[in-house]
Amino acid sequence: MTHSDAAPSRKAHRGRLFAPFILAALVAGGWSYGWFWLRGQAEQRMDAEAADLKSRGYDLSWSSRTFHGFPFRMNVDLADARVAEPTGWAVRAPVLKGEAAIFDVTHWVLVAPQGVVLTRPEAGDVTITGQALRASISHIKEYPPRISVEGAGLTFTPAAGAKPFQLVSADGMQLHLRAGPDDQGAILFKADGAKTAFTGLLGRIAQDKTASMVLETRLSHVSALRGRNWEAAVKGWSAAGGQITFQQSQILAGDAEGKAKSGVLSVDSEGRLIGDLEVAITERVDLSKPIRTPEQALAAAAQAMGREPVIEASLHFREGRSFLGVLDTGPAPTVY
Repeated sequence: MTHSDAAPSRKAHRGRLFAPFILAALVAGGWSYGWFWLRGQAEQRMDAEAADLKSRGYDLSWSSRTFHGFPFRMNVDLADARVAEPTGWAVRAPVLKGEAAIFDVTHWVLVAPQGVVLTRPEAGDVTITGQALRASISHIKEYPPRISVEGAGLTFTPAAGAKPFQLVSADGMQLHLRAGPDDQGAILFKADGAKTAFTGLLGRIAQDKTASMVLETRLSHVSALRGRNWEAAVKGWSAAGGQITFQQSQILAGDAEGKAKSGVLSVDSEGRLIGDLEVAITERVDLSKPIRTPEQALAAAAQAMGREPVIEASLHFREGRSFLGVLDTGPAPTVY
C-alpha cells in the first residue's frame, strides 16, 4: 500500500466518528423546529377557535398568554381566562395553566391554582376555591364536548346578592360530561365529605350532616339545548322532547340515605321539574326526640313495629310541588 492510499481511509474513519453527532444535531434541530411550528399552530388554532366561538355567541378570552414546555409538552399560561356559552353559564379564572402532550394538542389538562368563578344564569356568581382544581377537555367537535372536572378541599361561596348554591364545601368532587349516541349526553357527578344547602326532601335527608352524593343521568335531544340564554335553551330543549333519565342517584348523610332507583323527568313551562322517580329513603329516628318531618314519622312508625325504617315510594313532581306518595314534601326543584 502506498502513502497516497492511506489518506482516504483516515478521512472515512473520522467521518464515521462524527456521524452520530451530526445525526443528533439534525434530529434536535428538526424537533426544535417542529415544537415551535406546533406552538405557532396552537396560537393560531386558539385565536381561530376564539373567533369562531364568538361568532356563535360563545366567549373564549384572556388578557395575556404564554406558551412554554419545550421540548416534550405544549404548555400555556392564561391570565384572566374566561369561557362562556350563549345560555349564560360562564367560568373565569385569574390564572389558568394548560398542558398538552406534544403529539396530541387537542387534549388539554387545565389547572386553576387560584380557583374559579362560576356564573349561573339568573342566579349569580359562585367563587370556587380549594386545595386542587383541575379539568380536562377533548373531543371539542362533539356536543357536548368531553369534559372532566376534579377538585379537592373545595369551598363554594356565592357572591353578595346571588342565590344560594346547593354545595357549601366538599372534600372531593368529580364531574364528567360525555356525548353519546342518538343525540344524548351523559352527566356523572360525585361528591364526598360535602356540606350542602339543599331545600325540600334532599335538605331534610342531608340536614347539617356531611354527605356523600352520586348523580348519574342521561339527557336526550342535547343538540336542542341552545339559546340566547339559559331559560330559552331549556325551553327549546323541553319543546324538542328533552328528558332526563336517572341511572343512579344517591345521597348518604349519617344514618339517612336517599336513592332514586329509576325515573324520567322533564321541565315544565315555569322551569320546574315534572315527572316521577322511584325512590327509597332510609332514616333511623331518635324516638326520644320530636318528630319534625313526614319522612321521620313514617320511619318512626316502622321502627316502632320492629321493621327497617325504609320508605319505598314514588316521588312525583307536578304543579310546582314534590310529593312522596301522597305526602307533600315541598316545592319542586327549579332548573331556571
